[in-house]
Amino acid sequence: MGPVSARYRELASYSDEGTVEVRYQWPGNPLVTERHSFRTLFRAPRHFFFRFDADPAAGGDAMVIWCDGGPFQSWWKATGVHTVHDGGKGAVTFLTAQSPTKDSANLVAPHFFPQAKLPGPTYGLIEPREDGADELAGRRCRRIAADQRITGVVTVETRPTRVWIDQDSGLVRKVLVDTAPDSPAGMIDQRIFLIEPVADPKLSDDQFTFMPPGSAP
Repeated sequence: MGPVSARYRELASYSDEGTVEVRYQWPGNPLVTERHSFRTLFRAPRHFFFRFDADPAAGGDAMVIWCDGGPFQSWWKATGVHTVHDGGKGAVTFLTAQSPTKDSANLVAPHFFPQAKLPGPTYGLIEPREDGADELAGRRCRRIAADQRITGVVTVETRPTRVWIDQDSGLVRKVLVDTAPDSPAGMIDQRIFLIEPVADPKLSDDQFTFMPPGSAP
């Protein structure tokens, strides 16, 4: 994954739109499927914007993370809380977003901010290996697979993970975080991320700001 991280770090700017499909089934129960959406913007060295919108059928929650050059900030619809993560605590923004955003906030951010050592679905993979090639929406991709990944400071999770890397752009287009092998027989616990990345788009300053509902103008 080293060349993948290097590709993100060399970008002057980046944008994406994506979905994360969460599939969960406890043995003997119906399959529950949720489909959430997200959007990411980045402009070097640290302008950042991320918005997650949950499936309306799953409650319609939302979370926003942004940095317009100052401290990282976040707003969570479920709590109505707006937090300014100053004092060099920007990493906390992403760590607290892991669960509310189904880990989509940490999908590409760790590659842009490697010094923060953020865990994510495409970062901290243990012993990643080449896993063949595939085609997604007419684009050739190579697959990278790993059986374990780091999800915290010292936490290791045994979740088979596959990452699809666009052959031309070198950017992530799909991620599958699969069911842990020690789960009960017949259990399904998956997260499937689909991403449409854009390398070096033109982004204006106002795209990195957000006014939380109820805030004074």
